Amino acid sequence: MTYELEQLGYKKQVCQKCGNTFWSIRERSTCGDAPCDEYEFIGNPVTDKQYDLMGIQKKFKGFFKDHGHTPIDRYPVLAKRWRNDVFLVGATIYDFQPWVTSGMVRPPANPLTIAQPSIRLNDVDNVGRTGRHMTCFTMGAHHAFNSEENNVYWKNETLRYCHDFLVSIGINPEEITYIESWWKGGGNEGPSFEICAHGVELATLVFIQYATTKDGLKEIPLRIVDTGYGLERIAWVSQGTPTAYDATFGPVIDQLTDISGVELDTEILSENARIAGMMDIEDISDLKLLRKKVADKLSLDPDVLKKATDPMEAIYIVADHTRCLSFMLADGIIPSNVKEGYLARLVLRRTVKYMNELGLNESLSDIMKMQVDFLSKTYPEIKDNKEHIINITDLEEERYHTTLRKGENLVKRSIKTLKKENKTSFPNDMLINFYDSHGIPPETVEAISKENDFDANIPDNFYTQIAAAHEEEADEEKEQLELDFPKTKLSFYDDLKQREFTANVLGVVDSNKIILDQTIYYPEGGGQPSDEGTITRKDGTTLNIVYAEKVDDIVLHHVAKEDISKLNDIEGEEVTGEIDALRRDLLTRNHTATHIVISSARKVLGKHIWQAGAQKGLDKTRIDLSHYKRVSHEELQQIEALANKRVQENYPVNIKWYDRTDAERKYGFRLYQGGIVPGKNIRVVEIPGVDVEACAGTHCESTGEIGVIKLLRTERVQDGVERLEYAVSDSGVKKIQENDDILKDSSEIFGVDPEQLPKTCNRFFNEWKEQQKTIKALEKQLAEAKISSLENEVEDINGYKILTQVLDVEPGQLREIAINLVEKDEIADIAIVINTTGNIVASSNDKILDKGMKMGDVINDIGKFLGGRGGGKPTLAQGAKMTNLDKQDDAFNAIKDQIRSWN
Repeated sequence: MTYELEQLGYKKQVCQKCGNTFWSIRERSTCGDAPCDEYEFIGNPVTDKQYDLMGIQKKFKGFFKDHGHTPIDRYPVLAKRWRNDVFLVGATIYDFQPWVTSGMVRPPANPLTIAQPSIRLNDVDNVGRTGRHMTCFTMGAHHAFNSEENNVYWKNETLRYCHDFLVSIGINPEEITYIESWWKGGGNEGPSFEICAHGVELATLVFIQYATTKDGLKEIPLRIVDTGYGLERIAWVSQGTPTAYDATFGPVIDQLTDISGVELDTEILSENARIAGMMDIEDISDLKLLRKKVADKLSLDPDVLKKATDPMEAIYIVADHTRCLSFMLADGIIPSNVKEGYLARLVLRRTVKYMNELGLNESLSDIMKMQVDFLSKTYPEIKDNKEHIINITDLEEERYHTTLRKGENLVKRSIKTLKKENKTSFPNDMLINFYDSHGIPPETVEAISKENDFDANIPDNFYTQIAAAHEEEADEEKEQLELDFPKTKLSFYDDLKQREFTANVLGVVDSNKIILDQTIYYPEGGGQPSDEGTITRKDGTTLNIVYAEKVDDIVLHHVAKEDISKLNDIEGEEVTGEIDALRRDLLTRNHTATHIVISSARKVLGKHIWQAGAQKGLDKTRIDLSHYKRVSHEELQQIEALANKRVQENYPVNIKWYDRTDAERKYGFRLYQGGIVPGKNIRVVEIPGVDVEACAGTHCESTGEIGVIKLLRTERVQDGVERLEYAVSDSGVKKIQENDDILKDSSEIFGVDPEQLPKTCNRFFNEWKEQQKTIKALEKQLAEAKISSLENEVEDINGYKILTQVLDVEPGQLREIAINLVEKDEIADIAIVINTTGNIVASSNDKILDKGMKMGDVINDIGKFLGGRGGGKPTLAQGAKMTNLDKQDDAFNAIKDQIRSWN
């Protein structure tokens, strides 16, 4: 492994500080990495010329292209596009997992080179503060995938390439060290080298050659050269700037300092970066230690230093976070409360928070424009998505401020509750719940806590904690049958028009599931329900098949409960199967229509549209789409019109099997719109010029077979996901006719033509609203009259004014009376009023609430006697069905007894 290093003049040595084995050309006592060595490059560039990030990226890919590597384009930062275990790309190897690294699929090139934007939020709280931590960084890499048939290159060549590249940009080889290490992760491991120069790690070379098993290491058939070069760090050492941020997005930082008026103190920043480099910041949640060391070195008071560095750090955070957001949003992530959307919203709201700390008058979208313009020179796809990025950031910033306004009362109430429990600070789980469930950031909690003399107790690594909890997809454990049968041949792929077939019965499992050697039954998958039909035995016995599913590569045909007794001795028999043709035809049209609706929605709403789920049906189908706002009625009409236009133009629906790598090279990751498709070969369904997807479902031969697509409605099913419902073919026509019937019946009720219906409805509605205003005014007058007569019914119990009455009034008056008795007229501290039809309202002031009595509980306590129930806010609740009024005295006395018991 070290032969090439020896040939290059490197000698094996041991670091006297950390004890690690390393290789260096010159004799030295330390390994070259922090904390054993200090940063030596700040203010002292170490390359023959200065490189910005874009320049070193171009230089890196050009070097490896000249050395026989094929440059490939970056992958989206949303790893979920091709794998289901993580949300974001954290390193270049993520691009090739699991399909290439498992050996199932050939790489897009071999060897290859790539510069991959990567996102890691595990150190988000350290960004801006250490000089080197970033949420988004560019990993340069050269990869080789070695197999028995194709040995590309391995350790010696990798070491030579690394050495030659670093020397080619002017780094003195005598300052380069190769630290021996061992890499482990994702079920694999192997030897590695960490390459350092002038106190900073610049690259890691990993040689993946083992699988990690319970029995120890096991060699794998594919040996992978997995390298990672920190291009931001290389740009940093080449410029010698105070921080890596200045070297990476200097022009954006210049604009931010101009509009904020913040001046960057290079002496403080440089010293801060040097000292941070000597510390394992990742393991220190409280960054006060770093601040103290810097203050001591500069002979400054720590508080004075903090005041000076906070705005500088905020500048760097805003610059870093907006770069991260640019890639996230351009690559299709929609901010939301779940999964990758949660991570995007976390970064976005932190950005707004630090913009507010800087006192910027500009909006988030104004700052995003600066970053997008900067990045667009290298990444045209970001420029193409500029309008989409700005739309999302405008909407999200507005939502953020709305959340802050709504969250203030929740935090105040929580402080009040905790104080009653003699607690002096917020528990961590409550802070996380504020953020996760209500969107309230810890800074808001801290500000409100100070106003209320309470300790917010915000951990320094709060954002790191919540990011770590949301970075990976949670594993869903599913119980699965263990089957020992040959793979079922899916004959419907040979002829999608086939409706009958013959097959041999290989066995029966779980008493009701038939396994055949081949089938035309489509097993449920990709949102398409399974076929139904029959299987007929040789003696003419018919078995009804109610469901088909696929377990691994085996199709199970579920027999109807009433036919299970007919399965005796069926194994080995040749049978005839027939599917429900009408059901198959309807599902087929719905599936092809789904592809058309998705592509039409993308055309109308934007390129960010991505399928988030689907369920095809017979009467109607639904598709869930990632989108950042509600779909308007006008947009729905545009989608419907475009979809039907594509139906009428009768495009062919082409279906072809591809090698996975060839398909991705030709069509990109848009292929996986309907979800991640496993396997070396994938089935591609293409409607030329309209849509292309990897899809296992059944499809029409041409779009004209669909007939009609009628969009029914849209709804928001979760934050960042819009659902469209639609009907196709005969079901679509039926829905159109149903709408016509509703229009006709409504017109007849009003006695007008359908064209006059909107105008007539509007007139009647306005008249109704005016009548309601009159009724409410009268109810208010009646309530006020009633209140004056109730003043003498108020009881004084234990120093509290209590009113409990049954009244002969309407429900609306009941609420008005209860509220006014307590809030407006202040006649009572608590008022409980019931009408003769069983409606109840309970209202109270803070005196009652301070004793722990909540009106929702009061309603339900009374309901135990009177038979009803209800709920509401702590000081106002209502209910119904309180019909056992003969027990009203018992119910009221129960509440009064509670009040009597108070100290």
